[in-house]
Amino acid sequence: MAHPSEVLKFWFGTDQLEASADELHQKLWFTRDETFDNEIEERFGHLVESAIAGELHEWRSSVPGELALVLLCDQFTRNVYRDTARAFAGDPLALDVALAVIERGDDRGLGLFQRAFLGMPLEHAESEEMQQRSVAYFNRLRMDYLNGAIGAAQAESFYQYALAHQKVIDEFGRYPHRNASLGRESTAAEHAWLEQGGGF
Repeated sequence: MAHPSEVLKFWFGTDQLEASADELHQKLWFTRDETFDNEIEERFGHLVESAIAGELHEWRSSVPGELALVLLCDQFTRNVYRDTARAFAGDPLALDVALAVIERGDDRGLGLFQRAFLGMPLEHAESEEMQQRSVAYFNRLRMDYLNGAIGAAQAESFYQYALAHQKVIDEFGRYPHRNASLGRESTAAEHAWLEQGGGF
C-alpha cells in the first residue's frame, strides 16, 4: 500500500508540509494535459478508488495523510475521471476531511499551496454555506500572506478564484460546467453562461 508521502511528493514535489512547490508542479495543477492525467491514473488510480471506497481511513490519523486523502478525492479524481460523473465521486469525503483539519486549526501549520489545496473541497462544493466558508478560508490565507513578499500574489489569486466560484453558486446554485458530465439539463441561463466561456 502506498504511503501518503508519495501522493504529496508527486503533487507538490515534496512531502514537507510547509514547503513551497516549484514552478514545474504549479504549471501542471491547472493544465488540461492528457499525459499528466494518464500518469496519475497509472500511478495512483488504485489509491483513488480505495479512497473513494473508504478504504484509506487510517490516513486520517495524521495531517499528511489527511492532506493526501484530500488530493486523491478532490484533485486526482478530476484528472483520472475527467469529463465524467466519477470525477466528483470523492468530493463528499474530501470535504469532510478538509473541514476536520480546518476546524482543528491544523491548516495553519501548512505551507501556502498545501493550505490552498486543503481548502479546495470547500470551493468545489455546490453549496452556498460552503462557498461562504470557502471565501472566508481563502481570505484568511490571503491575509496571512498580505505583507509578505513571497506568496502574496499567489494567495491573492487563490482568494479571487474563491470569489469567482462563489459568484457562480450564488447565481445558479450549482456549477453549470458539470451538467454534461453529471447528466443534468442546463437552463437557458446556464447555456448562455457556458457559451460565453463559463467554467473553471
